[in-house]
Amino acid sequence: MPHCALVFLSCGQRSGEREIAGQIQQMIETDFRPMKCYNAESRQGFDDVMSITEHLARADYYIFIDFKRDDAVPISVFTHQEFALARAWQITEMLAFKEAGLLAYGMLGYVLAHPTEFVRETLVAQVRDEIARRGWNANYSRNLLADRIEFPSQTWAYGDHQAANLERICRIIIENRRSDQAALDTIAILDSVNSNGSITKPDRTYLKWAGQQAYQKTIFPQDFGEIDAFAIRVQEPGVFLHSANDLHPRRPIITHPGSYDLTYLLYAGGFPATHFTVTLDYDGLERSTARLT
Repeated sequence: MPHCALVFLSCGQRSGEREIAGQIQQMIETDFRPMKCYNAESRQGFDDVMSITEHLARADYYIFIDFKRDDAVPISVFTHQEFALARAWQITEMLAFKEAGLLAYGMLGYVLAHPTEFVRETLVAQVRDEIARRGWNANYSRNLLADRIEFPSQTWAYGDHQAANLERICRIIIENRRSDQAALDTIAILDSVNSNGSITKPDRTYLKWAGQQAYQKTIFPQDFGEIDAFAIRVQEPGVFLHSANDLHPRRPIITHPGSYDLTYLLYAGGFPATHFTVTLDYDGLERSTARLT
């Protein structure tokens, strides 16, 4: 599936605030389609809070809106906690808005956020103008992305510390779309294999990066790397990994024809951990097909 940037909208959810938040969410998803907007509602349940933090962890853009309240504490404390997390998780593409008449309070009193002042009647238009001015777009991601899959029909001679074989190799292109930071020492592992609800973890050692004898790779800004996701051998049945596993001889991770979901994990210095899934329709032969799902 193509990537669509996620905007995390953090603001209060009292009457009047909630309605404006909904208008901003609708504006983003309409005027900047196909970008998505997560409207972080202030809920109290443990599962709801976990969902909010999970969306914040994988968000590409962040919008902080500080509404003024006529209370002893004139802000949404929960919103300021989200702002603190966004700063701690190094989300760099941020917009901050502060309602007119509200002094620097809470997190804004400790960080140089320089929020844009607003009145409620024009806030939606101000957010639209700032998004356009900053050039936010649906293709951007602060996470590493599994952009596309390559599973050509031709076979290649492949050899490593285990043996040499003629194989059909499936590769995944991993992109770093950030312009400000390299993904240092990126590693990839096959986390699990799912076949009709039966989950196995056959080999969770590092996977090889295509075109080099290495299991770690630095992906520079606006650049990419290719992972050897798996391989099908010409003269031996089964699906194999190009991994750092030193068990000899190398054993197949899949032996029987069927449909399998292979979930991979990516880790890199300075980037959130991320995952992607490849669905493999294995027919026991070299004519098997695979797709990113």
